[in-house]
Amino acid sequence: MPGCLVWLKKDLRACDHAPLALAAGFEQAAALYVIEPAWLASSEFETQHVAFTLACLAPLRAQLATRGLPLLVRVGAVIDVFAALRREFAFAHLASHEETGPLWSYERDQAVARWCRSEGVQWQEFAQSGVVRRLKSRSGWAARWQRRIDAPRLGAPASFAGARGLVVQDLPSLSQVGVAAPSRPLLLAGETAARNTLRSFLQQRGARYRQALSSPLTAEQSCSRLSAHLAFGTLSLRTVHQASEARIAELRASGDTADQRFAYHLRGFAGRLRWHCHFMQKLESQPRLEFDTMCDAFIGLRDEEQPDDARLHAWRNG
Repeated sequence: MPGCLVWLKKDLRACDHAPLALAAGFEQAAALYVIEPAWLASSEFETQHVAFTLACLAPLRAQLATRGLPLLVRVGAVIDVFAALRREFAFAHLASHEETGPLWSYERDQAVARWCRSEGVQWQEFAQSGVVRRLKSRSGWAARWQRRIDAPRLGAPASFAGARGLVVQDLPSLSQVGVAAPSRPLLLAGETAARNTLRSFLQQRGARYRQALSSPLTAEQSCSRLSAHLAFGTLSLRTVHQASEARIAELRASGDTADQRFAYHLRGFAGRLRWHCHFMQKLESQPRLEFDTMCDAFIGLRDEEQPDDARLHAWRNG
């Protein structure tokens, strides 16, 4: 069987990872993460994003290496990186998760699809959340979400046949990437840290979730702290959902009044996991939302061509 390249995007984990599971069946395999200039230049980018990414990649690389899979980290445009890598490792299969993101990532994926067709590479994408590609109607979406999110999780593959001869360089530093060190401290990064954060929320911190989430005095402690981990994929949404449902069932079965209250609060969190996919589905199905207002009544309320920079800056800074 020809070689397989796993293209990591927002799925920096080993467990419940369909592309890695696929690659484990190939005669040669490698994994790749690309730090893209288009990402660094995008309006949503902040320096702590790449710092968190690198902090996630370090333990993931070590974990995959023990299973025989090299994880390469390259900086550059994805097509250029693929073309250069293919001279080192003649992969004929590309595996990745689907991604719902801003226009630059959508256009990037379109370019990757064209490149794969021209090079004879088979690109296989896997869903990793309840977001449905090419959805014609939202009718029945909730049931489809439930089936996906309740599906059995995949364990981390035990071993890989790693591609031979690849040079695995050190992770780039922030200065090598061309970004400054973040001004704010980072969350603990990586799959193990994500699991510990989920456990502390489900076992202790989530006991007052519905009541505490809206106050800056209590939200820092009582919210899940999983946003970054879900955004960068150190945990799959399915993992978080299934762990939450199991904990709710455990609390409800105890008969203890305090446990019933705890379960009530976690049910509020479980509902927000559905919202997570609901709003991503809106962007997937209506990508103009990135640029156009959802409410026609807001059109014309401000001059889109000539904003008042001083007032906008003041508003952004509170």
